[in-house]
Amino acid sequence: MSHRYDCRIRWSDVDAYGHVNNVKFYEYLQEARIAFLMQVNDAGPAGQRGYVVARLDVDYRRPLVYRPEPIAVESWVKRVGRSSYDLRSRVVDGSETFADAHTVIVAFDSVAQRSRPLDSDERVALERELEDGSGQR
Repeated sequence: MSHRYDCRIRWSDVDAYGHVNNVKFYEYLQEARIAFLMQVNDAGPAGQRGYVVARLDVDYRRPLVYRPEPIAVESWVKRVGRSSYDLRSRVVDGSETFADAHTVIVAFDSVAQRSRPLDSDERVALERELEDGSGQR
């Protein structure tokens, strides 16, 4: 099952070509990622269960223009490792996909300033969100 985040397009997100600027997609993905972490992994305040983004790749599929209705960012876990996991996301409206993204998120110890193993609670929560082999989320 994917996590859905409804994101409003702001007028300031639109560039001179009338499209949402490509950099703004990173902001949409960040907002959705934070909502995902808060809901799925019950992430507490900063420093309790820290995470950092190690990699974020975005493939743009089609232009997105300003509109008053929100667009959806759907996210799901693709892989769970020892200290990191892969989050897949897409910016969509119904059957239209505007962008696909792949994010590698690393569990982080802010005191030691290095990666840390995922704890058992985190692992269970993330594995519940894993995409199964049939493509179902």
